[in-house]
Amino acid sequence: MAVNLVLVSLFVFLMLRVVPGDAATAILGESAQVDQIAKFRHEKGLDGSLWSQYAHWSTGVLHGDFGESLRSTSPVTKDFLSRFPITMEIVLMSFTITTVIGISSGMIAARYQNSMADMAIRLGATFAISVPGFVLLTLLLVIPARLFRYAPPFGATNIFASPLGNLRLFLPPTAILAVGGSAVLMRFTRSGFLEVMRQDYIRTALAKGLNDRDVAVRHALRNALPPILTLAGLQLGGLLGGSVILESIMSLPGLGTWFLNAIQFKDYPVVMIVALYSAFVLMSISLIVDLAYSIVDPRIRFSQLGSGR
Repeated sequence: MAVNLVLVSLFVFLMLRVVPGDAATAILGESAQVDQIAKFRHEKGLDGSLWSQYAHWSTGVLHGDFGESLRSTSPVTKDFLSRFPITMEIVLMSFTITTVIGISSGMIAARYQNSMADMAIRLGATFAISVPGFVLLTLLLVIPARLFRYAPPFGATNIFASPLGNLRLFLPPTAILAVGGSAVLMRFTRSGFLEVMRQDYIRTALAKGLNDRDVAVRHALRNALPPILTLAGLQLGGLLGGSVILESIMSLPGLGTWFLNAIQFKDYPVVMIVALYSAFVLMSISLIVDLAYSIVDPRIRFSQLGSGR
């Protein structure tokens, strides 16, 4: 993970410099004088070579200093920590809704294969996959405004200060953000669950008179979980990108809008800290999913111990 973080930081750092445009011009404006641009570049350390700039930035990171924003001159770590809870709440709420709806509806569709419930769930999943998330988020604003003259609240509300106000703000958009992911997870769960339900040990358990619900939850679901965990982990990483769209549409001061504005004005320190955070989260998710395999499926743990001996 440490090596990958170094490679990600180096790649993003170089790509930011390769992209046409200049941070000083983007921040000061096209009307800025040459001496103003030169002074800005010197004060921000942008007039050195690429390698010297990267060495200066990486040395600061090793000491816990991610630098200051080129626009606001405030420490990016402070701004990151103030915006982090909003993005995390969006991601965690969306992921919870995605997994609960996706796995439960997939199990129901598989358990009652080819029934009206199965067909309705599959039809809804096809619709959810077909409609882009940003279209649904836009309709969330347009339809209530046109039909009921209602505009949802904008800005962030602290969940501890006003739990109901926070849910009123975050729950509708996060539920819509989870629609596409839950549909994909449902189809994946359904196919995996159907494959497991056809196994001999499932037939044996049912023939012994075990309760259908116990067989489905304790036996079939556990053996179908490993590939589902992989997809859920990928979706959790994808929600980091989806939160950018949601934050932009709902005017939420999270990491997504901060990141987009930083790219627009070439605010390098801001882009770098968000890029490293995203890379670290994605790699951590991959590690957690790999470790969860051995907990969910003991056969994986036993095979690893056997190969170790």
